[in-house]
Parts: sequence; structure tokens; C-alpha cells
Amino acid sequence: MEAAVVSVSHGAMASLLGKLGDLLTDKYKLVKRAKGQIMFLKAELESMHAFLKKMSDTEDPDEQAKCWAKQVRELSYDIEDSIDEFLRRVERESNSKPRGFKGFMERSMNLLTTMNTRYKIAKELEGLMNRVTEVSQRRKRYKIDDAVSKPNSTTIDPRLLALHAETAALVGIDGPRDQLIELMSEEAVHAHQLKVLSIVGFGGLGKTTLANDIYCKLGGQFQCRAFVSVSQKPNIRKILRTILSKAGFEAPKNTNIETWDENELISALKSFLLDKRYLIVIDDIWEASAWDIIRCALPESMNCSRVITTTRIETVARTCCMNQSEYVHKMEPLSEQDSRRLFFKRIFGSEDACPPYLKEVSAEILKKCGGLPLAIITISSLLACQPNKLKEQWEYVRNSLGSSLGGLKQILNLSYIDQILNLSYINLPCYLKTCMLYLGIYPEDYTIDRDDLARQWVAEGFISKAHGMDLEEVAKSYFNELINRSMIQPLKTDYNGEVLSCRVHDMMLDLILHKSREENFISVIDDIQEMTGQHDKIRRLSLHLDGAIDEKVVRSVQLSQTRTLAIFGTSSYLPPFLPFNHLRVLRIETSDWSWNSTLLDFNELCHLFQLRYLKISGHGHTIRLPSNIGGLLQLETLQLEGVRLEEFPSDFVHMSRLLHLIFPVGTKLPDGIGNMKSLRTLHCFDLGMNSQDNIKGLGELTNLTDLQISYNIVEYISDGELAERRREVLRTCLEKLCNLKYLEIKFEFEGRRNLDVSISVPAVFCRLQRFFISDCWFSRVPEWIGQLHSLHQLVLDVEEVLEDDVGMLAKLPSLTHLYLPIRGAPKDKIIIRGSGFPVLKHFRVGCGRISCLTFEAGAMPELETLQLHFNAQGWDRYGAAPAGIEHLSCLKEIFVWIGGCIEGAGARESAESAFRNSVDKMRGRRTTTMEAAAVEGQMPAAPLHMDVAWIVVDRIISLRQVPTMPDCELFYIYQETSWRRAAA
Repeated sequence: MEAAVVSVSHGAMASLLGKLGDLLTDKYKLVKRAKGQIMFLKAELESMHAFLKKMSDTEDPDEQAKCWAKQVRELSYDIEDSIDEFLRRVERESNSKPRGFKGFMERSMNLLTTMNTRYKIAKELEGLMNRVTEVSQRRKRYKIDDAVSKPNSTTIDPRLLALHAETAALVGIDGPRDQLIELMSEEAVHAHQLKVLSIVGFGGLGKTTLANDIYCKLGGQFQCRAFVSVSQKPNIRKILRTILSKAGFEAPKNTNIETWDENELISALKSFLLDKRYLIVIDDIWEASAWDIIRCALPESMNCSRVITTTRIETVARTCCMNQSEYVHKMEPLSEQDSRRLFFKRIFGSEDACPPYLKEVSAEILKKCGGLPLAIITISSLLACQPNKLKEQWEYVRNSLGSSLGGLKQILNLSYIDQILNLSYINLPCYLKTCMLYLGIYPEDYTIDRDDLARQWVAEGFISKAHGMDLEEVAKSYFNELINRSMIQPLKTDYNGEVLSCRVHDMMLDLILHKSREENFISVIDDIQEMTGQHDKIRRLSLHLDGAIDEKVVRSVQLSQTRTLAIFGTSSYLPPFLPFNHLRVLRIETSDWSWNSTLLDFNELCHLFQLRYLKISGHGHTIRLPSNIGGLLQLETLQLEGVRLEEFPSDFVHMSRLLHLIFPVGTKLPDGIGNMKSLRTLHCFDLGMNSQDNIKGLGELTNLTDLQISYNIVEYISDGELAERRREVLRTCLEKLCNLKYLEIKFEFEGRRNLDVSISVPAVFCRLQRFFISDCWFSRVPEWIGQLHSLHQLVLDVEEVLEDDVGMLAKLPSLTHLYLPIRGAPKDKIIIRGSGFPVLKHFRVGCGRISCLTFEAGAMPELETLQLHFNAQGWDRYGAAPAGIEHLSCLKEIFVWIGGCIEGAGARESAESAFRNSVDKMRGRRTTTMEAAAVEGQMPAAPLHMDVAWIVVDRIISLRQVPTMPDCELFYIYQETSWRRAAA
């Protein structure tokens, strides 16, 4: 059976129907009575499922229909829980029967018990049938089908506020406006052709306001102009008629333009605009298909015409600009300074006029607004209407902002914000609405890891199979779609531009929590006492706990139906897990530092037969896993971070469905790791802590795609022969792992760390995309690196680099990121030829003498970021900046770290001058940045690594604009008096 789907609109209905179908097969040997009951249930629930689908496509369903749909969803969850219990009992019986004569006797003796169990199930099904019949009759009694939709009430288009806003009252718009105007008017090869710019961003950021400001400022320079809104359900004929009308078109006499079809309107508009210079703003585009039709009516001409589009969806923005990314402007929230200016300007006339007693609460209100202009304007307008400016009134507004958008709409009259954010939510397909609402389990401003989130979505059953993709890949595509639709804000990205983590805007989080309460999807509890006031069954529970917890409250609440339990906060409290019979996802994250190594006991988890995802994150806590953890047969993810483990239970290696295993460095696993053949992710496997049998067992894990290996003991020094045997076993195992995509090897011990003899990565690594070697090095770049044609990230320490080594790396067709620390002083020049590194975007190199580096014309044609680390000692003999930096045609940023002993100001100035002159040859570049750290004292032995901060800045001795680089940003000179190694 394909993976069933659970959703916010349909509950567990799709999943449940699949399981009911399975129960009707001969596998389960149901009594005739039970089969009939299941057939009845299936037929009734299929009809209800069809109704739920119909309702989910309705924008504004009747309240009575919404109430009935909620009852059906709750019923689907309850029935699925009952079916899961039945399946568990049947499987437990079938797996526990011994063979032989003893088995025959036991089966005979247990026959009566088994039949009793099956009749008991039939009795339970009868009770479920009665509930389904009752709900079905209620549907007929109240004529729910006739009340699915009602006429939409007239609402005010929230875009009207932006279109008629006074420009003088706006803040933070000048910079983006001037930047876009410059982009519209810049001279280029095809400057006279039609140019399309697109503004993209989150709802409420001011896209329409910005487009309208440009439209008003430049409109007089064009013969024809028009501003038209598209919206979610575009009426293309009406849009084309509006453009014609506003552009000044007059229809021939005795012609009714209202009757024209799309082809006639497109032809008329194209003909009318052909010889004219026009400016058209197409506002609020939701689908690329709408733009494709409108684009047909806009003629290509040599009249310098311009079109501006606005959208919330990044792929639509790129489509409008024909994938010319330089013409896509991404709206950003207002800065903290601009937010304050806008807020206080609307209330007091200026920021200085705010009384001191309101500044703290104002800062808290602004934090809730998160730089969203619409929210700031609406809330500041409300506060401006209060004549007394009492602190209590402002605190009331602040507290209301922390509740939900539903409450805000009533208390603060924020209906415009509600409409704008709700538009984005309504436009989501059903599967994305479910994934979006699940983000409500996280606290405010939380950094959400994409892979974590995808695994939780899969564990909850939100993801359906797509042809040729596994569930996690589909989940990641859902995540990317939410990014693309500006529903969540990207944070960390990798070197290919793939978003790895995100954050939810505070206002969007309020909407999520409001919708979640409305649908009984997630219950978020900040105060444990609030749990006693829960009237609905708690399906997903997020606890944000600090301080002491009253366990009596937790034990008094019915939690057997809870599917996700997430705990955040400083409290190390663990609730009793016995009540959570149907838990799928459990994540415990305590931010409290435990210097006394508090023991967190998870022994009660062993009965959670549905648990699929388990993550425990803490600081210094010791945890105890269930002694029979192997009984968690559904577990797919086990992730332990920042904790110490008492020990891994011995039956852990029998977890046949485990896909992702992540645990702290220095953890010893029980023997038998080779049995866990389903594993795809394994972090951090310690060669020193684990037996040779376990190291050998790695070779059996042929499904591994992501492997992190560490070596964290001193046996390398104390018993070199043993260490060599371990590495030889590892090398043999690696040769079998042909599905690896990500491999990281980190050695954490002192002494000789040359890997030439011990590590050899075979050519079977045809799929390897990321390869990191940390705290160890090779004499030269190994020859086998040249065989890794799928490699896009490489971190590799070497003692020296010769011309052949560079040539080999330069031929890697997929390499986008290269970090190459060189430990010795190069004997030859490192020359980057013009034909190499075709797609490299980020190049980081560390070297004692950077003067050996030369870039030829055409070198690294896609390079955007260049980072240089070198030692300035001996600059008077060998000093020179890299040659040919000016040949890097796509370079945007340069970062330079100068370390080592610099004797006197003259040497320092010489180094600065050499780099300044080298970079000055690139004048005219828009975004080139350079940083230099002039450091006193001895450079550390190892070059900088990405995950370690080495420098402590004691005093900035210079911070100035470089006069010879007018298009460059700030040029930094730091003076350091000490080196200190600290975790990043």
C-alpha cells in the first residue's frame, strides 16, 4: 500500500480507508460479522471523505458545514487509532507463536483467547459503526450538503491601502525604489527593448506600495501607463480591458468592448501599444499561467517600455523576468531603525517625541511586527487614536499580539493583516496547508532545520508517494514550495543555493496558531495549567516549559490520542509517556545547561508502538534509553544531540526500519551495527570507541547516503598498529558503500595526522556530492579525487599543491565549493587556467605565501566569493597579492585574512597596499567586498576551518571607505593581540 496521507482538511481519512481495505483481505482472518462492519464503515467513510474534499475546495464554507467536517475529522482519527490497536494485537499474536509440538499445544490453548479477541474487536467495531451512523444522520438532518458554501460578503481589497498611501508618510521605501528605478533606466546593449522587473516577497511587506511609488514617480515619462491587479482568481478578459482603458485606448464606434474575447483583447492591446513607450504594473500575480497570457498582449518594441510585476511566489517572479535573476527584487522586512521611525512617526510625529516610559513596550511591539510595514502601520494607527498614551494600554496591545490573529482581529481590528496573510494560506493546496500548520509546534523565532522538519512530516503521514521519489525527497520539495511561495523565510543555504533552514514570521505564526486552534490541529501550551481547559482531544501537543511543572495537571488530561509531542524550554521535566499510546513524533529540546549531568529517563518509551521519530536535544544531560528499544519497530529517526548516553541498549541493532541515526561523538554502539541495513544517515561513528566488528559492519550498510566518521582517542599514539588495523578495515568497508552522497571524516587526536597511507576513497563513489576531511591532511591531492564527477563540495587539507593537482581539480564538472588549506610553502606557482573550474562559485584557499596564486583570463567563470588566508611573515621577501584577480568576471565578494607576525607598520602597510591595488583593478564591480585582518602574534598551525572561530578582535584600528574603490563596500583592518580557539 502506498503511504497514506493525513491532512488538516481530511484528518486521517485517507490513511484510515487504506487500512480498512487491508483488513478485508484474507491476511487478518476476521469473523464474518467484523467483515460486514468494516465494509459498512468503509462505504460510509468514503462518502464522508468525498464531502471533506469538496469542502476543502470551498473558500468560505458555512459554519454548520465546518462544524460537521470537524466532527468527521475527529472521528477518522479515533477510528484509525482503534484499527491500529487491532493490527498491533494481530501482529503480536502471529509473531509470538512458537513452532513444533510445544507450539501446537500453545496454539490450541490460546484458540479460545484468540477468538475472544476477535469477537471483542467486532464489538468495538459495532461501537464505531454507531458513531459513524450518528454523524451520517446528522449530515442529513441539518442538510449539510446544501450549506457547504454561502455567498461571499463584500470585503475591502487590502491593496487599496497600498495604492492610496501617502508617499511622504512611508519609511524605508527610498532605497529599494531608487535601486529599481536605476535598474529600469540603466544603459545596456538592449536598453531600448521591453524590460520586465519583478518584485517578490511575503504578504504585507509593501510590494504594491513600492510598485505604486515607482509608477507615480516615473509615470509622466511614458506615453501610456496602467496599474492593474491580478489576484488569486484572475479574470483575464477584465484585466486586459482595464489595461486598454487606463492606457488610453478608445474602442471604435458601435463596438462593445465588453463582448470581446481574449484573442480580440490581446490583438487590440498589442496593436495599440506597438508604437508607444509604456509603463505597466501587473500587481499580485499568483500563477505563471496568468502572466503568460498577459505577456502575449505586451509588444516587444524599441521604445524603452517597462513592465513591473509583483508576486509572493519566487518562481512566478523569475518567469515574469524570463529567469533573468538580476531583474528580480526580493522585498526584505524593514530594518529595526526604519521600523522605529515608521512606528513613532505615525504616533508622535517623530521618534524623539516618544516618552521614555513607552520605549521598552514599543520595542516589544515592534519585535512582534517583525519589520512588516502593514502590521506596523495598522498597530501604530490604533495606538495613535488613544489620547492618553497610557502604558497599560500599550501593554494590552503587546499581549494581544502574542495571542493569535483571530484575537487580534476582534481586539485590534487588524482585519487588513488578516486578509493579506490569509490570502497566502487559502491559496495553498491541501497538502501544503497541512505542512504549513505543523510549523506551529515551534516557538517564536525558532530556526527550523529542513531535514528535521521533513522527517517529522513523513512520520506524521503528511507526505504521499510521488513516482520515482522517496517520501523524504517529496517532503523537501514541499519545504521548497513553501519557501517559493514566501510562506516561510529562508535562513541558512548551502553553496548550491539550497535552503537548509527557515524561520516563520511572527505574524504568520499567529495565523498558523489561529488556524490550528480552529481545526484542532495543534495545541500549544505555555502554561501547564492551560491543559485543564482543553475541551477537544489533543492531537498534537507543543509544550513550551520553564521552571517547575505540576505533574498532576499532566496526568489529569486525556493524551492517548496525541500524535506529536514537542517540548521546548529550560525545564528538564519529562511527562509520563505511558498515556501517549499513539505517539508518532517525540522531540524533547531543553535549553537548560545541566552541570550536574541530570539523568533523563526514557524507559517508558518502549510501549510506543507507533513512534517513528525521536529527537532528544540537551546540554550536558545524561539520558537513559529503553532497555528493549528494539521493540520500537516503527522508529525511523533517532537523533541525540548535546547529551551523554548511559549506554546503547544491546537490542538496538535489531531496529530494522531505522533510517537516520545521529548521536554524540564518543558514543560506543553495541556490536551488530551491520544488521541495520535500512540506515541512510549515520552520524558520528567513532572509530576509536567502536569494535573492529562494528567498523567492518559499516560495509554492510549499503543504503547509507550520509556518513560522518570521527576518531576521538589517543590510541593512534599509544597503539599505532591497532589504529592502522582499524583504518584498514574502514578502507575496505568504504569500498562497498556505493550509494554515499555525503562523507565527512574528522580526526580529533594529537600527533601525526597524514592520511596518505590510511585513507583511500574508491572510484565506486560515483554519487558522492560532498566530501570533507577535517584535522588531518594528505601530502598532495589524491588521484582518486579526480574520479568524483558528482562532487560539488570539497574540503581538503594538503601539504603541497602542484600544477597537476590543480588541473585535476579544475576538471571536476560539478564542483561549486572548494576549500583548500595548503600547509607548506608552495614550491611552484598555483596557476588557475582559463578552461578549469567551470561551475565553481566559492573558492577558499589558505597558504603561507599567497603570492604563488595566479588567475588566468577566463579562470573560474562562475566564481562569486573568494576567501584568502595567508601568513604575512616574510612579506618583505615573498609578499605579493594574487595575480589576475581582475579576470574573475563574476566575483562579488573578496575576504582576506592576513595572519602571522608582522614586524612594524611598514610591513603591515605593504600587505594592505598590495591587496588594495590588486582589488582596485576590479573597480566598477557593484558588490565587491574586502576584509583584511592584520594580526600580531603567531598564526595557529592549522588554517581556519568553517566550524571554528579562531580570532578575537581586541581593537579596530581602522574602518574606512577605500578611496580607490568607489563601488566597493567597507574595507576592514583589524589588529589582534591574541589568538584564542573557540567554538563557533
